[in-house]
Amino acid sequence: MPKFIVLAAMKGDFLAHGGNVYENFQMMGYVDSSEPLEAVRSFFDDPQFPIDWRDVRYMWAEPLKDDANSGHYGDYDRIYIEDLSRPGGTIADADIPDRVE
Repeated sequence: MPKFIVLAAMKGDFLAHGGNVYENFQMMGYVDSSEPLEAVRSFFDDPQFPIDWRDVRYMWAEPLKDDANSGHYGDYDRIYIEDLSRPGGTIADADIPDRVE
C-alpha cells in the first residue's frame, strides 16, 4: 500500500523573523492508504497528535513516490474539514472552521 504525506493549510499566516509573511502550511503526518482522500480521512479519524480542527482551512495528501504528477502543494484535491465526518456523526458546529479560499 502506498504511503502518503498529509498536509494542511492552516488559518493565519506565518510571520518570519525578517518580517515577511507567508501562507502557513503544515506537514501533519504520514499515512498508508490506497488514495489521497482515504489518507486524509484516515488521519482525520485518528490524528497522530491533538489538533484543534478550527485552525485548519483544508488538508490534502501527496503520495511519497517519484512521480511527475505528484507535488501539487494543495492546488488539487483540497479536502475541507467540514466535508469530513467522524464515525457515528459529523463535526460539531463549534469545530468547523470558516471556509476561506
